[in-house]
Amino acid sequence: MTFRLLLLLTLLFSVNLVYGQDQKEADSLITLLDRGIKFPDSVENEILYDIVSFTSSPDNKLKYANLLITNSYNNFYVIKAYQLKGVAYRLKGDIRLSLENLFRSASIASENKMYEFEAEGYLEVASTYTSNNDLGNALHYEQKGVDIIRKIEGRGRRLGISLLNIGLSYLNLNKIDSALFLYNEAESIFNELNHTIGKAYTIGNRALAYKKQGKLVIAEKDLLAAIKLLEPLGDQFGMSDYHNHLGNLYFEQGRYEQSINHTKKALIMSRELGLKEQIRDAVLLLSKLYTAERDYENALKYQGQFLSYKDSIENSEQTKKIADIRTEFEVSLREKEINLLEKNEALNKIYIIGAIILLILSLVVLLYFRQRFLNTRLIASEEKRQHNDKIQDLLKKQETKALQSMVTGRENERKRLAKDLHNHFGSLLATIKVNINGIEENAIPNYDTLSILVDQACSDMRNISHSLNMGISENFGLVAALKELTDHLKHADDLKVEFEASMCDGLMDSENEILIYRIVQELISNVLKHADASKLSVLLTCFEEEEHVNILVQDDGKGFDIENVKDKPEGIGLNSLEQLVEECKGEITFDSNHVSGTTVSIDFPISLETKLN
Repeated sequence: MTFRLLLLLTLLFSVNLVYGQDQKEADSLITLLDRGIKFPDSVENEILYDIVSFTSSPDNKLKYANLLITNSYNNFYVIKAYQLKGVAYRLKGDIRLSLENLFRSASIASENKMYEFEAEGYLEVASTYTSNNDLGNALHYEQKGVDIIRKIEGRGRRLGISLLNIGLSYLNLNKIDSALFLYNEAESIFNELNHTIGKAYTIGNRALAYKKQGKLVIAEKDLLAAIKLLEPLGDQFGMSDYHNHLGNLYFEQGRYEQSINHTKKALIMSRELGLKEQIRDAVLLLSKLYTAERDYENALKYQGQFLSYKDSIENSEQTKKIADIRTEFEVSLREKEINLLEKNEALNKIYIIGAIILLILSLVVLLYFRQRFLNTRLIASEEKRQHNDKIQDLLKKQETKALQSMVTGRENERKRLAKDLHNHFGSLLATIKVNINGIEENAIPNYDTLSILVDQACSDMRNISHSLNMGISENFGLVAALKELTDHLKHADDLKVEFEASMCDGLMDSENEILIYRIVQELISNVLKHADASKLSVLLTCFEEEEHVNILVQDDGKGFDIENVKDKPEGIGLNSLEQLVEECKGEITFDSNHVSGTTVSIDFPISLETKLN
C-alpha cells in the first residue's frame, strides 16, 4: 500500500470528490473579495474560510489563512486557519513550518476544550511526519488523536478511519500483528455503521498484511473481496491498486495468466484516472510477465512504455523542483519590497508614537499612586496564596513518596522472601536429598516416591524463588526483564503474546525501571485473571526528546466497566495506579469494551542520563 493511497483514502472519507467545483468556487470567492466589497465580519470570515478550504493552491491557502487569523476573533476559524496553513506548508515541502502551525492549531483547540479539532490537529501532524517518512513520530501522534476521538465520539466513523491509518503505519513498520489487530477493530466499526467503502479499504489493507506474513491464500481472498465491494461504488483508484497487488501476488506464485488479467485491469483504470505511478508499476509488471511467458514482442512493448512513464515522472519531479525554486525566488523579491515599504511606514509612525508616549507618561504618573495602593493589597493576597500552594505541594510530594515507598517496599520484600526460600529451605531440601540418596533403595518401601517428591519440592522452591525475585537486574535492565516476563507467558496454551520495545539512548533511573516493570506486571496480571483474552500486546516506547516513556498494554478479552472497578485487595489496584501515575506527572487512559477488548496507555515522564562509552 503506497502513501498516495492513504492520502486518497482520507479524502474519500472526509470530503466530497468535487475537486473541480471546489476550485471554481474558491476562484469565484477570491474575485468577489478583490472587488473591494465591504462585507459584515461574520460573512467575510466565512468567505475566507471557504477559500482556504477549497483552493488547491498552497500559496492561496497561506495568504487567505493569514487574513482569516488576523480578521477573526472566532476560535473555530483561527484553529482551522492554522491547521490549513500546516497542510499548505506540507504541500510545499516545508516540514518545519507545517508542524509549527499544526501544533499551534492543536494547542488553541486544547486550551478552548474543542477536543474534536485537537484530534484533527494531531492527525494532521501524523500525516506531516508520514510525508517525511518519520513513521515513529507519525504513529505517536496518530495514537494521541485516536485516544481523543475515543473519548469524545466512541466507536464512530472517524475512529474507524483513524484506526485504518494507524494500521497502515504499523504495516509500514513491519509490525504485522499490531496492524491486523487495528484492522479487525476498524472492520467491526465499519460493519456496525454499514460503511461499505471503509470496510472495503480495511479488508484490502489487511490483505497486504497477510501477504507480508506469507499467508497468500487469505491475502488473495481479501483482495478479491475488497475489489468486489468497491465495484458498485465505482472507486477505480482503490480497485486499480488492489488489482495491481493481485497481479504481483499471482506473479510470485507463477500464475502468469491470472496475473496478466488483473494487471491489465489495473492498467486500464490507472490510465482513465491519469495515475502515472500506477501506470508505470503496471506496465513494468506486464513486461516481466510477458518475458516469463517468452512473448518478447509484448514484453518489449511494455518495457518501452515503462521507460516512457519512468522518464515522464522523473521529468515532472524535476520540473516541480525548478518551479519551487523559482517560486521561492519570487517570494524572496516580494518580501524585500514589503520590507522596504514597512521601513518607510515605520519612519512616519515614529512621530505619532512619540506624541502618544508623552500622553501615556502623563497618565502613568497620575495612576502610579493609585496603583501602588492596589499593589499592596495584591501582594498580601499573593503571599497568602503562595503559602497555601506550598502546603498543597508538600502534601502531594508526601503522597507520591508514600506510593513509591509502597512499590519499593514490596520489591524489597519479594527479594527478601526469595533469598530466604533459596538459602534456608533450598539448603534444607538439598540436605534431605543427600540423606535420602545415602539410604539403600530397599531399606524403605516408598523410597522412589519419596525421592520424586523431594526432587519436585526442590524444583518448586527454585521456581517460587525465581518468580518472587523476577524483575529488574543490574546486568540486564528493564527491557530484558519485561522480555523474560512475556516469554514466560508465551508458554500458556491459549494466549498469544507480543512484546515490542523501542528505548532511548540515555540511561533510565533504576527506581523508574522498577516502577515501570511493576506497573506492566500488574496490568498483565489483570489480563490473565479477568480478561479471558487470546492475545496480549505490550509496547514500550521511549521518546528521548520529550523525556517520557509510553506503556501500551492491549488485549482482545471481554473488557470491563471502568467506572465500577474498585481497589483490589491484592496488587496496587487501578485507582492506586491512576493516583501513582498522576502524582509522578504522568497520564493514564483506559479504553475497554466487549468487542475490541482493553487498551491501557500510560505516558510516564523520566529523567535520562547519557550512556558512558
